[in-house]
Amino acid sequence: MSDRRRAWARALYDAAPDSEGRADFGDALDGIAAAMRSDLGVHEFLEDPSAPRQRKRELLESALPARAAGGGVDGAAAVFGRFCGLLADKGRIGLVPHIARSYRAIRDADEGIARVEIESAREAKAETLDRLARAWAAYSGAKSAVATGRVNSDLIAGYRLTAGSLRIDYSLAGRLERLRRELARPLGSPRGEG
Repeated sequence: MSDRRRAWARALYDAAPDSEGRADFGDALDGIAAAMRSDLGVHEFLEDPSAPRQRKRELLESALPARAAGGGVDGAAAVFGRFCGLLADKGRIGLVPHIARSYRAIRDADEGIARVEIESAREAKAETLDRLARAWAAYSGAKSAVATGRVNSDLIAGYRLTAGSLRIDYSLAGRLERLRRELARPLGSPRGEG
């Protein structure tokens, strides 16, 4: 299934008329995915097989930033409109959140952008996220990095850093969990067993 999502994302990325179009397409996909997650009415309408496909297509197309309008038959709006029409006609609108993630990964790889997320018990300051992004770009060798913050009060204190498949957990909750596992281990057994 992930290959299908990536294929949709790759097709849209390759069809973009220019770098601005690629950015607009990414923003539009992220916006649609966010609306599907946060608004049950939008999600239900887009997933409803009895809802008119043209209305679904129009709703999807409305996510494209206004600056992308125009440009003729090969312009960003026309390309995105055809993409939305195919999603509606093929009944693949439910894949949009996954397509959005795949699209972002393709674009990030093409532009040399590394993404890092910091989870903390309190909201991280913008300056902290900025410093983290610069440090992560230097560490990873990426051209640039984007750091985002997310509040997770379950962490109690500290933070969790996630970048791709790497996860560094310096939270109090993580430390307590490691301590719990260590104490549950039978006496005399080497670390990593039990």
